[in-house]
Amino acid sequence: MEIIKYMDKINVRIGLFIGVALTWSLIWVTQRNRLFDLINTDSFLLLLSGLVPTFGIIVGSFLMRKHLSKNRIGFTGNNSSYSITILAIPVLCLSIIGVDNNYTIQKNIFGFAIGAFTMLYAFCEEYGWRGYLQAELSIKFNKWTAYVFIGIIWYLWHWYFLREGSNPKLIMLPILIGASVGIGETSKSTKSLLVCTALHGIVNTLFIYGIISNQLSSQEKVIISGICLAIWIPLILKLEKAGNSPVNR
Repeated sequence: MEIIKYMDKINVRIGLFIGVALTWSLIWVTQRNRLFDLINTDSFLLLLSGLVPTFGIIVGSFLMRKHLSKNRIGFTGNNSSYSITILAIPVLCLSIIGVDNNYTIQKNIFGFAIGAFTMLYAFCEEYGWRGYLQAELSIKFNKWTAYVFIGIIWYLWHWYFLREGSNPKLIMLPILIGASVGIGETSKSTKSLLVCTALHGIVNTLFIYGIISNQLSSQEKVIISGICLAIWIPLILKLEKAGNSPVNR
C-alpha cells in the first residue's frame, strides 16, 4: 500500500521512469560488446539486438502510464486508418526501392524488414517520450518546459560520451530538443503515437541509421521524402481537424 501511495506522486513517477530508462540504457552501452561477442556479425539478430536499450523505456512507460488521468496520447489518434497509413508509407517506400545489405537478404525484402524494424524502434522510444513523459510533465509544466526537459533526457539516454571514443556529440542536444518540440507539437495536434513514430522513424531512416542512409542515393532520399510529405501532410491535417472537432474536445 505504501508503494501505491507514493506512485500517486507525480515527481516519484517521473523520477522512477527516468531512472529505469537511463539505467537500462547505461547497462546496454557498457555491456553490449559482451552480447555482440555471442552473435555472428553477419546475423540479422545483431541488428535486432539494437532494440535492447529501449526495454527500459517500454517497462518504465508501461508501469507509469496507467497512473495518468489526463493528457494521454492514443496509439492511433482520432483516425486509425490515417495513422496506420502514415506509419506504413516509409516502410512501403523502402520495400519498393530496396536496401542493399551484408546479410545476403534480397534488397526489397531487406528494405521491408529494416523499414519495419526502424519504425518499431522509433515506436518504443515514442511510447516513452511522448506516450508517457510528455503527458506527465504537461500536468506540472508548460509545454515548452516539458519539450526542453524531454530533449535533455533524450540526449542523456543515448550516453554519447560513453560511446564512439567518448565523443559527447553536444550538437545532438539542440537537435533532440528541436525534435522534441516538433514531434511534441504533432502529438498534441494528432493525438497519435503512430504519427510521432513515423516522424521519428523517417529521420532515422534518411540521416541516422547508416545501414539504410548509406545505401540510399540522394535521389532516392528525395523521392522518399517527397512521397511521405505528399501523403502525410493532408492526412495529418485531417487528424488535426478531427481532434479539434467538438466531439473530440
